[in-house]
Amino acid sequence: MNNEKVTHLPASVNYTPEQALKSSLDMCEDGCLSDVMIIAYDWEGELFVRSSKMTRAEGLFMVEKAREWSMYGGLK
Repeated sequence: MNNEKVTHLPASVNYTPEQALKSSLDMCEDGCLSDVMIIAYDWEGELFVRSSKMTRAEGLFMVEKAREWSMYGGLK
């Protein structure tokens, strides 16, 4: 399939966990992602974290960038 005419839309605040993961997997398969961190709650309310190969310091840096993104609406 030729994806040249496919437009990736911004993430939705209404995604289910499956939709959010599928959207991320699609971007990964297109070569659009270099590092990934998944932060979730499991069905018991416990924190669940998985990441691609990165140090804890790099993970913390990514979380801080995500914090800034959520505080300022993705503006730099």
